[in-house]
Parts: sequence; C-alpha cells; structure tokens
Amino acid sequence: MLRFVLRSIRNLLCVPLLPIWAIARWLSRPKGRWIVVRLKPRLVEVRQPLPWLRRVLDAGSLRRTSSLAAVRRLADYAISDSRIEGLAFVLPPLQAGWSVCVGLREQILRLRDEGKRTAVLLPRGGGHRELYVASAAEQIYVAPQATITLLGLSAQSHYVKPLLDRIGVEVEPFARKEYKTAVERMSRDSMSEYQREQVQALIDGHTTALLEALSQRIGTTPEQTRTLFEVGVFRGQDAIDARLADALAYEDELPSRLGLEQTKKKKKKQIIEADRYLAFKEAKLFRPLRRQPYIAVIAIKGAISESGAPMGRRASIVAALRHARRDRRALGVLLWVDSPGGSAEASDLIHREVVRVKEKKPVVAYFGEVAASGGYYVAAHADAIVAQPLGLTGSIGVVSARLMASQLLDRVGIRTEVLRTGPHADMFSPHRPLTDGERVLMNRELDAFYDSFVALVADGRGRPVEDIEPLARGRVWLAADAHRHGLIDELGGMDTALDRLRDSIDVPPRLRERLRPMVVASYRLEPPPPAAQLGLEGSVFEGVRDLALLLCEGPGVLYHVISIPRIR
Repeated sequence: MLRFVLRSIRNLLCVPLLPIWAIARWLSRPKGRWIVVRLKPRLVEVRQPLPWLRRVLDAGSLRRTSSLAAVRRLADYAISDSRIEGLAFVLPPLQAGWSVCVGLREQILRLRDEGKRTAVLLPRGGGHRELYVASAAEQIYVAPQATITLLGLSAQSHYVKPLLDRIGVEVEPFARKEYKTAVERMSRDSMSEYQREQVQALIDGHTTALLEALSQRIGTTPEQTRTLFEVGVFRGQDAIDARLADALAYEDELPSRLGLEQTKKKKKKQIIEADRYLAFKEAKLFRPLRRQPYIAVIAIKGAISESGAPMGRRASIVAALRHARRDRRALGVLLWVDSPGGSAEASDLIHREVVRVKEKKPVVAYFGEVAASGGYYVAAHADAIVAQPLGLTGSIGVVSARLMASQLLDRVGIRTEVLRTGPHADMFSPHRPLTDGERVLMNRELDAFYDSFVALVADGRGRPVEDIEPLARGRVWLAADAHRHGLIDELGGMDTALDRLRDSIDVPPRLRERLRPMVVASYRLEPPPPAAQLGLEGSVFEGVRDLALLLCEGPGVLYHVISIPRIR
C-alpha cells in the first residue's frame, strides 16, 4: 500500500513535466545508423541487481562487466528500429566461459538473419573464444600490431600425490563410479583412462564447434581449417592472409571502415554508443503503481554447501525458492544453475524445495558453464532443462575421500591416544588407516547415495533407471551430447529457457508477453577467485584447492565434479 501511495504521488508530480520530458526526449533521440557495442573483458549472463551501497562498493567490478542479457535487449531494439543499419562490437580479450560466448555469437548471427550488418573489431587481438564469437560477423577488423592466437584447445591437470607422499599424507578415494574422478589429483600420480576419455571428449567437442565456426567464415572444410593450428600465431596482415580477419583498423578508424562520413561532426551523428541507445529505449517518466507479475530467477552458483559464498549457500537458495513459491506475483521460476556440485545433503535439500515449487508453478532450469553432479541433482525434477551446447553437465555420481596422515604426525613428533566407545568411533581420524570392515561401511554408504541419485534422475526425466544408469557412472558430458541422450531437453541460452517457461504459464497471451525475469535475491558480485586473478587456473594450486575442499567438507559424500580442468 505504501508503495502504491508513493508512486502515485511521484507520477502526479511528473505530469507537469511531461511536455518538457517529451521535447527533451525528441531532441536527444539517437540519430546514428550504426550502434557501437564496447564490451567489457568480463562477460556474464546477467548482472544481478545490487543495493545502492553495494553498487558503490563494487563500482570497479561493475565497470569491468558486460551483460549478455543487455546485449539481447539491445538486439531486440535494433532489429525493430529501421533506422539502424548495423552493429559493431569492440571485443577485448574475454574473461568468459564457452557457454556465454555461444550466447554472444548467437546474437550476432541473429542480427545478420534479421538483415542488420555486423562487424567485430579486435583491438587487442584474441584467442579461441574471441575468434569463435567474431567469426559470426560479416566483417572482422584487427589492430595492426595485435596478435590472433589459434594454437588449438587444451586442458591440463596437475597431480599432487607425489607431493603428499613426501610430506607423509595419503588420500584414499571412495567414488561411484569409474568416471567420478574428483579425488584423482590427490590419489594418483597420473591421469586415469576414464578421466582421459571424458576430458578428451570435451576437448574434441569444443574443437569441433570452433572449427565449424571458422570454416563457415573462411569457406573451407574443418579438416582444412585445422591446419591453422600448425601456424598458431597470426599478426596483423598474416591474419588477413589466413582469412581470419578482413582488414586492419585502430579503434578510432572504425567509422571509416564502416563506410561512414569522415567529418567529425557527422561521425558523431552516425555512430551511437550502445549504452546511450539502450538507456534511451528503456527510459520511462512514469512508474507502474503496482508490482507486476514476473518470472523469479534463482541463481545457484559456485560450490553447493551449508556455508561459504552466498550464491552457493544452501540456506540462501532455499529461502529464495520458498519466497518464489509463496509470492503470487511469481508466475514461474527459472532455476539458473552454474555449479559443479558440492555437499550431498545441501543438494538434496535444495532439490526438495524445487519439487515443492513445481507443485504450484512451472519450473525451468537453465544450465550455465557447468551444471554437473550436485548442480544437475538440484534441477533433475524441473519441467524442462535448457543449456548451451558447449556447457558441461551430467557427472551423476558420488565421491568421498579419507585423509590419512600418520606418517606426517610421526615426523613432527605428535602421538595420538584414542578412547572410544565403539570399534569405528575414530574411523575418520587421520591418525590411522581404515580397516577392511570400515571400507565396507564407506562403500555401502556410497552405493546408497549413488542408487538414490540415479533413481532421482530417472524419475525426474521420466525414464527407467536402466536407461539412466549407463549415462551416469560419474560421466561428465558436453550439453550437446547430454541433449542427444535425453539428460537435457533443449539447447539454447537463457532467452530460450525464459521463452519455454513463459509458454508453460497459464495466463492470457498479452500478460505472458509482458512477463519479465527478476532475480529473487541480491548477491554480491563476486570477483574472480585468486587462482584466476593470478593466472594459476589449471595449475598445481587447483589440486591443493580440491584437497582443501574435501577437508573442509569432512568425510561426507560429495556430488562434485571438481576434477574437470578448464578448456582453453
């Protein structure tokens, strides 16, 4: 009621300003023919709403972040605007996963399909992701001194077992099943055949997508395009000769390359900055008096746990799901999952709330870069699952580990005395190895968790357990392969997931079209982890991080996929 009164007063005060606002809007209307989209290095799916104080504190991170959702809205407006001839994207080296890059590439292709001209400028060159995105455009420009790197994709894992052996620490893994290799880096000194098989399949899938994108642009077969990996580095004119770019251009030369007038006065009129164009299109003088129906977007990001960062914390996610279930204005729920999994108990509690929401309103899950193991578990009963083809998912399995440090304790002079009331009371203590009987207990617990996981997925997908079990076994799949096997319902971006959710909401068509997504909870925009900031991704430090995660979680079972290295 207070909101209604305050907005009514505000709108009444704005009525006398309406003629001035209309004149000012007409005078400030964008007059250019081309929109220039200057993307920031960090590209995310959605910039989550923040309170004003956090916006001030996180101003630096926000300035370095672009939103794919904003690019989609910009494309919508540009397609319907007959005055706009084309869009030019200034693409820096991207700090983004492959799924987000697929989404950006799709928007460029969409603009082309709708008759808009497209161009991409690489002022600092680029690598595989930048080329994958840029190849969708009609024209690619590269700075004369910039370098395009096309070395081929790779993934590396470092094994810390020899280091643990030196200090007298042993990690004993318990996993279901053979592809569940989350503890491998601590328990082996080399890659297992199962890990090699699934990681190689992921690399091959990404490589196929990259080669197909480049081949469509260059006009060669993927096999012929693969020979570019042998050259690897293309500088300036070399990139043009290899047909990876069309011309050389500095950023201030972009207007002339687009065929616009060279005078400074006309240049300003014919180029519109994307931020200004989007702000003009979305500006409103009056505010709605009542809260509008909406689609609740609930983010599950990072490792799922009982504590830690807000986006992966069980209590925050459960609270958001309960709010969406109770709120009558929330007509549907989009579960946005970008998580490698985590605690089995936390994942199960989140899944339970998803099922309760589904009893009252439709739920669609959208998978980000990684939605595997516990990340898949929480969304298994959604009405539909949507993911980009290069995302990672699956890993239907469980893993646990037991740390034994008796040698280390002896070396540093620590003796352990134990008093116990049962034969297994100290089985999780690191001072002694497990007995055969205790290993039977651990394996029995994992079997129960694994069987329940497979049965849950089978029930959520509406298929027999016998069909799901061969697809489980801890195997990580590319989303394109998961879609072929029926673990995912549709390939596409968040806009595809939202469209599918809107279609399932039983409301009049006019209201359905007006439904907009809204993030239910506000989370702090997390900076990249220390490993990413220091360029240590894929290094031995990740193995230490995995060990620390297992130690922090204790002996409990993890639905986790931490063993999959980054593909770059």
